[in-house]
Amino acid sequence: MKKTTLIASILIILLIIFAPLIGNTFMQKLIDENVEVLESNGLVLKRVTDDSSYLNTKKHFEFVLQNADAFTNYVSAYTKTKMPSYVKKILSGATIAVDAQYSNIPFSKAITLQIYMLRLSSALMQEMQKNDPDAYKHFVHFLASKGILYHIEYNLVSEDFNGYVKDIDDTYMFKDGAKLVMQLQGAHFRGHGDILSPQRLSFTLKKMKFDANDGMNIFSVDINTLRSSSDFESYSKYTSNTKVFSINLLLKSPQDDIKIRLDKLDVSSASTVKNEKVSLHSNSFIESVVFHSKKIDFSLQTLNSDISFNALDRQSYENFSELLAQSKTMNKAALQQKMQKSLLTLLSHGLHVKVSNISLQNITVNKVEELGSMKIQSDLKVKANKDLAAKGKVDLMLLLSSIEMDMNIKLAKALYLKLIEDSPMAPTIVSYAKKDADFVYFDIHFEDTKLIINDKIVQ
Repeated sequence: MKKTTLIASILIILLIIFAPLIGNTFMQKLIDENVEVLESNGLVLKRVTDDSSYLNTKKHFEFVLQNADAFTNYVSAYTKTKMPSYVKKILSGATIAVDAQYSNIPFSKAITLQIYMLRLSSALMQEMQKNDPDAYKHFVHFLASKGILYHIEYNLVSEDFNGYVKDIDDTYMFKDGAKLVMQLQGAHFRGHGDILSPQRLSFTLKKMKFDANDGMNIFSVDINTLRSSSDFESYSKYTSNTKVFSINLLLKSPQDDIKIRLDKLDVSSASTVKNEKVSLHSNSFIESVVFHSKKIDFSLQTLNSDISFNALDRQSYENFSELLAQSKTMNKAALQQKMQKSLLTLLSHGLHVKVSNISLQNITVNKVEELGSMKIQSDLKVKANKDLAAKGKVDLMLLLSSIEMDMNIKLAKALYLKLIEDSPMAPTIVSYAKKDADFVYFDIHFEDTKLIINDKIVQ
């Protein structure tokens, strides 16, 4: 055997022997860095256990959420959504566990994470233990059995991930007779990029139900078959689509009884960039909508919308989008002036808003009063005008002088009569309406601060 071959063989053998040790060291460093980030954002590491072999490592972490504000702000900065105050109350002092499993051979397998809650906030658990010991025992057991669990497999090389949320089917009757039902089935996801802010994400859900009923008050949400997907490159370049088979919402109290049902919902949106101009396009479809309350019943068959925003200045639009995202996590009053200035800057570059279609079919009130359909189309342009941004505040006349709009509204006669029947503006509206045997039309033109309806100037 040649000396070079022998040396190469020895190096390969040493690499094989030490690869798990090198991989374990690399993964430990990566974990330490992420733990440090979590600890700087409200979580405190209270417990770590290690169950390792030569080729694989398993670790168990337990974190206590000591600063709910810091943690929710950290998550919101990624998700661009503000968490409700009741979520902070539930999470404050909660214990969150993470089980991590990975191969010690670098990058040979995806890292597996299981994230689950062991305890809700101490204050909430103590209050439950005091007021309803049986409920306390039930939820302690529910959490201890990993009742709320996220399973994630993340590939560090490709940054691809997939996972699921553990199915939930839990019902509990409180001692005061109130009933709580929680169901979750078939929640799966996959994506690419950072887990908290992925560039690509798809999600499917078979069923989700939450029902709280104390006999007098009911709150219930029931979602069946949801599918969503999105690709996000930037605020000005993305696509998304969500389809839902049905959504049922029930809000019942002694004062009212509200029921809402949406069937076969399909919503998509996209943003593209060309020559530093942004175009946004949104389509929505709902096969049927039913709304019921003690005061009114309302239903329709088929809701369509097709709306686009074009010729948006890219830099102005992205600045405004970033401020809009911050408004979900920060004090709105503090951002109001910045947002107004940003919006005026965006408008000063001009834009074009086109409503190709907003239509509602087979509108029915109180189950027997058939009102027919309606359709709206419009084309609105804001001419570029640098003076809009120069003043730093809204100049209504300057803004109106920059707007040019055409709008067409078509209403079934029965719907038109229903809309104006109790309106003090009815005589004025009637004077501008154009009618045929079945429909009422409004052709609207606005330019140079003048409004014209069906060829009549509005004084």
